[in-house]
Amino acid sequence: MWTYAALAKILDFDLNIQQMHNQIFPIWMADLLSYAIPIVELLIVILLLMNKTLWLGFAGSGFLLTIFTIYIILTVSHFFSRIPCSCGGIISSLSWTQHLIFNSFFLILSLFCLSHQLKLERRLLGKVP
Repeated sequence: MWTYAALAKILDFDLNIQQMHNQIFPIWMADLLSYAIPIVELLIVILLLMNKTLWLGFAGSGFLLTIFTIYIILTVSHFFSRIPCSCGGIISSLSWTQHLIFNSFFLILSLFCLSHQLKLERRLLGKVP
């Protein structure tokens, strides 16, 4: 999921910037996020590919999904003065409510995997029977 999300933003970077500018963020923040989000998404992918950093990848995934999910909840609850455009790629065909369900599923999955990985690592270190 993170690989697809990052590559979609990088491969059509002009669209990525345009979509960020259509969000509720100030322009300076939209510009920063246009670069930062795909970099963070790729960093999460790298962390998830290595055994020693797997737990950190799950934690990063959970953190990023939490931020995105809160943003979607605020959007769906009409917290902002306007509803911004949705994301690009496959997700652009989802409504904001469907996007919330999608993100919630992957957030729960990330947190479950993080919990499982931390238990596994504690067991391997002999700290849990």
